[in-house]
Amino acid sequence: MIHFIRFIAVMLSLFVFVGCGSDAEDLIDIAEGVERKPIDTSRMGLNAFGNQAFAGSLCGQYAEILNTLRLNKVRVLFNWDDGVQPSPGSALNFSFYDDILSCIPAGIDVLVILTNVPSWMSNSGNWINGNPRQTFVESWVKPAVSRYAGNGKIVAFQIWNEPNNTNFPENTTLNVLTSPENYVELIARASNAIKDINGNILVTNGSTTSIAQNFPDTLDYNRALRDAGMFDMVDIYSIHYYGQSFERLVLEVKDFLNSVPRPIWVTESGRTGVNEQLKYVEETWPFLREQVSNIDRIYFYRFAENTPSASTFGLKNPDGAAPVSDLYVYLRDR
Repeated sequence: MIHFIRFIAVMLSLFVFVGCGSDAEDLIDIAEGVERKPIDTSRMGLNAFGNQAFAGSLCGQYAEILNTLRLNKVRVLFNWDDGVQPSPGSALNFSFYDDILSCIPAGIDVLVILTNVPSWMSNSGNWINGNPRQTFVESWVKPAVSRYAGNGKIVAFQIWNEPNNTNFPENTTLNVLTSPENYVELIARASNAIKDINGNILVTNGSTTSIAQNFPDTLDYNRALRDAGMFDMVDIYSIHYYGQSFERLVLEVKDFLNSVPRPIWVTESGRTGVNEQLKYVEETWPFLREQVSNIDRIYFYRFAENTPSASTFGLKNPDGAAPVSDLYVYLRDR
């Protein structure tokens, strides 16, 4: 009860602050509770990396997404790591990524993330012209896009992932962790390279960490991307949205997102716990779309994860007592 009273007090103070406009009305709605509403599955995608053996064969996983869950959009991960290129002079090993694309059935469109760096990239002596971002584009983006840009399943390439995430050492290697300007340089190089190879493929930025959380740092990073010219470099603007943080969304984040002159893809959004996912999606996604008019897609994180059922993000997990989530059941039975 004490926490509820404090919450209402905060909402009332925010109401006074923002006045009697739509933001104030939205805050009152939040205080009363956000209504659960149907999911627009026509705009829903899945993060499905194919690297969870417990979930079945590689081809079986993607067939399940299309035939059982009846979803036709996936986001897949193409990491540039030691397994792909163990040394600067070694040939690139695309075998796992070839297998992923060959297993994805017709009728599913694919967003490919190009990210990460092999361990030898920590030595600046291996960088082209002393620039790690140029090295990433020349050594990974160009070869990968040249190999796959003619694959009709791929609709877009996403360059990098959460450049402001302090838990990812590769952000320090590319010097993008605290420099949105360097990240925009990376996007500019990558976008130009991709469009030169195939001008019909869409390019999107790597989403930052969840845009309404860690306020104001994540939103400030996104604003700095805008100020450095990001919107001119991409066809789609991508974000991540975890948690709810609705009061922050309606007060500040939605103004930024509604100013984006590109369609927005939420490339990761999800909730842990097999009994919590459906409620989260039915509350969060419709409310997010009501506040931000140009959200075109939302990709749930994730299809399968080898973690306990109470703490998994996966629609599927290896717990024999609760192997699928309530959201999986909803999608399967709808």
